[in-house]
Amino acid sequence: MSLAETARRAGQSIAVLQRYYAKVLDGEEERMNDLIDQGFAEQATDDEATS
Repeated sequence: MSLAETARRAGQSIAVLQRYYAKVLDGEEERMNDLIDQGFAEQATDDEATS
């Protein structure tokens, strides 16, 4: 995933992402994508339950 997309999803600028999260992001793309997908799925379930 690109830094721009990661920053957007995290609600941070690219500069902040690189400064504070670079060590965390290195090699963790798949795990992070899984967590993001899980969050979206949970949100969709919550939205459906309240509709």
